[in-house]
Amino acid sequence: MTMTSIAVVFLAIAIIFLAIVLRDYLKAEDKLNIARKIWLRMTFIFAAVALGLYLLNLFIA
Repeated sequence: MTMTSIAVVFLAIAIIFLAIVLRDYLKAEDKLNIARKIWLRMTFIFAAVALGLYLLNLFIA
């Protein structure tokens, strides 16, 4: 498994987390509580790791 494919997996997880946050945010009538903030933070972390792996693969290869 190459770094690019691992980056795609991390990006897919980030998209899933983002979908969960958006669904719950719209369901709760525009209220962003602690749990949703944590899910959103996890989204940014997974997206950043995916971007980092992709860029690392570009610079190494």
